Amino acid sequence: MRLVLLLFCLLLAPVAATAAAHNSCPPGQTACGFNTCCRSGQTCTWDGYCIPLGGTYCGGGRSCPAGQLCSADGLRCEPFGTTRCGPGTCPPGSTCGHGGTCLKRGETRCDGLGTTCPAGTTCLPTGGCTRPNTFLCPNGSQCRPGFKCSLIRGCVPQLAVDCGYGKWCKPGQLCLADGGCSEVGATRCPTGTLCEQGFTCQPDGGCLKTPEHPDARPENAD
Repeated sequence: MRLVLLLFCLLLAPVAATAAAHNSCPPGQTACGFNTCCRSGQTCTWDGYCIPLGGTYCGGGRSCPAGQLCSADGLRCEPFGTTRCGPGTCPPGSTCGHGGTCLKRGETRCDGLGTTCPAGTTCLPTGGCTRPNTFLCPNGSQCRPGFKCSLIRGCVPQLAVDCGYGKWCKPGQLCLADGGCSEVGATRCPTGTLCEQGFTCQPDGGCLKTPEHPDARPENAD
């Protein structure tokens, strides 16, 4: 009987010690795990550590303050929005570029030139960046929105007739060799002759007034 009572007391000892530890925290603190007490403004982790309220637990007693997250290895804290880039990270508001470099949003890294162009610009083949809010043409010209690349070089309005070298005519006109524009509706014949609106090209290279369509005959009355 005495042996049974002794074994019963030994089994109750750890429980009593744990209860005593939980009851030994100062007023205003909360027991956490077997022998830790968390102060006001702290929270208890699953493995018995106290971390700041609103913080992120990284494991092993390490934590990050509110607004930050644990890095991949749990040894550093990174702000929300941080992007993994090669061996390191890029801060919020940036992206990871080629070669593990960090670029601001909208920036472009010019490969092989060692240049970074800001948002709204484009890399130039010879180095440097285009003017802000322009796009680069195959001929090297820089055009702003609402324009298109002209033949050889230059820019012309988006809906204009491109005559090359930045010269242009209104819609419906033809470009002339002297740099001018034809009347609206003119036709260029295969021979090179230009016929005005209302005229038709002829095999001999001339222009003949286009015959008008006869009026439809009225129906015979009964």
